[in-house]
Amino acid sequence: MKTQSLKSIIKYALMAFVIAFTATACSEDDDPIDEGPKVLDGLYIVGETTALSELADNGRMSITVNEVINEERSTLYEMYIAVEGGGAGFNIVEIAGESKKTFGPADDFTEVSGDALDIEEPQQGLWKGGYTETETGFVVPENGLYHIVVDTELEKVAVAKVVWGLIGAATPGGWSTDTPMEASFNKEKMEFVVEDVTLLANEWKFRYSGGWKIFLDRELDLGDGNTGVRANTNFGGSLTDLQSGGDNIANAEYGVYKLTLTWELGAKTIATIEKTGEGEPLPEYPEALYLVGDATAYGWDAPATHENAIMHRIAGGGDNDGIFWKILHLTGGEGFKISAAEWAEPNLGFGQVTEFDAEGTEVTDVDGNMSIAESNIYIVVIDLRNDATKVSVTPAEVYGIGDAFGANDWTEDDASTLFTIDLENKAMVSPALTADGNIRMYANHAWIPAWWNSEFNVFEGVIEYRNDGGDQAAVAGTAGQVVTLLFDDNTGTIQ
Repeated sequence: MKTQSLKSIIKYALMAFVIAFTATACSEDDDPIDEGPKVLDGLYIVGETTALSELADNGRMSITVNEVINEERSTLYEMYIAVEGGGAGFNIVEIAGESKKTFGPADDFTEVSGDALDIEEPQQGLWKGGYTETETGFVVPENGLYHIVVDTELEKVAVAKVVWGLIGAATPGGWSTDTPMEASFNKEKMEFVVEDVTLLANEWKFRYSGGWKIFLDRELDLGDGNTGVRANTNFGGSLTDLQSGGDNIANAEYGVYKLTLTWELGAKTIATIEKTGEGEPLPEYPEALYLVGDATAYGWDAPATHENAIMHRIAGGGDNDGIFWKILHLTGGEGFKISAAEWAEPNLGFGQVTEFDAEGTEVTDVDGNMSIAESNIYIVVIDLRNDATKVSVTPAEVYGIGDAFGANDWTEDDASTLFTIDLENKAMVSPALTADGNIRMYANHAWIPAWWNSEFNVFEGVIEYRNDGGDQAAVAGTAGQVVTLLFDDNTGTIQ
């Protein structure tokens, strides 16, 4: 009896265990415990006006590059995301271990416009300021793709409307004007497309809303003389590996193209290019043009004999190709010409010019050459576009711009930065620099679209011109210094 009783006990115990185990397994399968989403530490975008109504891996912001030094900044985050206009908006959520904090706009978060909007920032909608713990969301006014940038050390946030476009020497607008791309709004995926765009065999980039960068801070000391925090608003590198602020993209072949830039939630932005046709025959411009004649410092020696007689291309490419300029002293009553090297075509005297600038200094015919009445320092501009030969001669105007001249808003043609003409020494002299900072200068003329198209600087006593290249190296100036320029021999001093 005792043995049978023990067997029974063991039997029933095993049956109870099996039943309990089976019941537990079924319970876990049929009614799992909801422990919420598992997410990594970091910053996240969450909001009903986005595709992210709750925390999700594809809503996590990424560390990005500080444009000032082109290196990743551990406290600088960004994310591109499609957002509906109006409504409750979206929040930035910080996850750190078991801690969760929800942030929205601080009292100083506002739209940036007017003088407060830097010329290099996005121009189609930019909001900046602080953030604070609140359930109140960041609200945008209209549907679109937006670039969210946060710096946790500075406790600042920026929201920018994103309308992608093409810019660069390969594009129709050169480095001056964006070629816009079109997209239909969708919270999950948006394709920005431009068709039938003619691209030269040259360089270009993607940038959005007409801006190069967002300024979050201008004063933070980064060491080695670098200050500030800025987020890139452009893509470069290559079509297969787009990088924020990357190198220019090279277009190898002139032709007509379709380009597509694809944003998808949680994925890396990608781009494709498809050649769809051949480009129209391109106009041909001389490799170089020179000023010669008794009115100049170079006399009638063959063009290109004096390298300082060369005229400068304007920067930007695209529609800017075909415009040349030079500042020099011209003697009144004497003749001058514009010619390619060794008197090759174009070899332009008075009769070969199809149009003189009606708003400029009067140019007259002296023995078949061009001439002006009064001696002065002039800027001579020639425009060979559209099968024309247009010439303008006006008294030279040179301006400073940027930090060293106190023009922190980068206002063009600011009277306080205008150089004066020292006719006796055939020189142009700047006002004293008002601050320590990088010196930037340019020649101003109505036919030159923007200040940087005709930029130049002084490097070890020599004036070097931007021409159709990119940014020049920085030249540091000290408050109180004066810049003196002698354009006839392209020399200068900063002292």
